[in-house]
Amino acid sequence: MKGLIWNYRGIKKKGVSSFLRSLILEHKFHFIGIQETMTELIDDSILRAFDPAQSYLWKWIPSRGKSGGLLTGINIDMLDVGTFKESKYMLQMNLWDKTLKKKWNFINAYGAAQEDNKNEFLSELANFCSNNKDPFLIGGDFNIIRYSSEKNKGGLHKHYGLFNSIITNFELIDIHMTGGKYTWSNNQNPPTLERLDRCLITKDWEDLFSN
Repeated sequence: MKGLIWNYRGIKKKGVSSFLRSLILEHKFHFIGIQETMTELIDDSILRAFDPAQSYLWKWIPSRGKSGGLLTGINIDMLDVGTFKESKYMLQMNLWDKTLKKKWNFINAYGAAQEDNKNEFLSELANFCSNNKDPFLIGGDFNIIRYSSEKNKGGLHKHYGLFNSIITNFELIDIHMTGGKYTWSNNQNPPTLERLDRCLITKDWEDLFSN
């Protein structure tokens, strides 16, 4: 099982499409979840730039101005897409695995960046988790840290407790990250570094792909 979760910060940025095309050709991902497309419309010309063979079924949520935006791609050689569910911060694809002959769901998420909207995002997260009866993976940029160790300068976000409660209550597994400790920088000197991106899975999703 191979997936790509990436905060683009602008799908139309120079060089991004060619880089993504190279990644797709090399790794042949089962699923792709892109956050912060920063565009209200993703037309066929944009999709063909990184998926010229049309190997993926694409679904997106437009940005709100230049903020946010989600793009999800599903490899149709490996997975069938049944239905989908979208909200302000999440895009869920309900899938049929052609190899395993099993159903599971992929949720692409981009959490609210503004403090005033984080409760709304966390309410959506809890709702999606509660309504899912099949194994699922939810990945993306949550814009919340879980522990003070996920920030180089220490300290916690205001909503970390509620975020952790949702993860605990739904018995989600936070996949261990390798290759680096942080996923975001404010690009200042000295920088503030945080881990805002993660993948959360259910125990039955882990069992499904244990091999």
